[in-house]
Amino acid sequence: MSGTPPIAVTLVQATHLLATHLSEHALAQPASLEMISEPQRSRVTAQVHSLTVPSIAAELLAWADTLPTVTAQAWRPPCGDRVHLSMASTLNGPAGTVELTVYGGADHDPAVVGDLAPGEYRAVTLDALRAWAADAPHPLPMARR
Repeated sequence: MSGTPPIAVTLVQATHLLATHLSEHALAQPASLEMISEPQRSRVTAQVHSLTVPSIAAELLAWADTLPTVTAQAWRPPCGDRVHLSMASTLNGPAGTVELTVYGGADHDPAVVGDLAPGEYRAVTLDALRAWAADAPHPLPMARR
């Protein structure tokens, strides 16, 4: 029947997609996860462990290298001196597709991220993430096999 919206994958299927992806690509385990399955879409939000812009950028790049298409952004919350870096993509599997967001928050440093006004969102290129990640102090922990 045309015009029928797709049915989202179940929470169990979304969890399986994420666990399989983490295992197959030896990604660091997220610090926290939010998984939502609604009738028309499913989404997973993963927060990374890193707490500095260079380390967050490195973790986002590790994820980006395992996904077909990503978009990244920086956001400065309206209050406070933090910046959130995030990337959005999808996880695809036999059961369907899950929207994926991976993010982390750090102290805002205009010398690194640029002048980002409170409340402002800005698209970030993978090249910018690579430049920021070049200052990461040490290799990222990998998932245990």
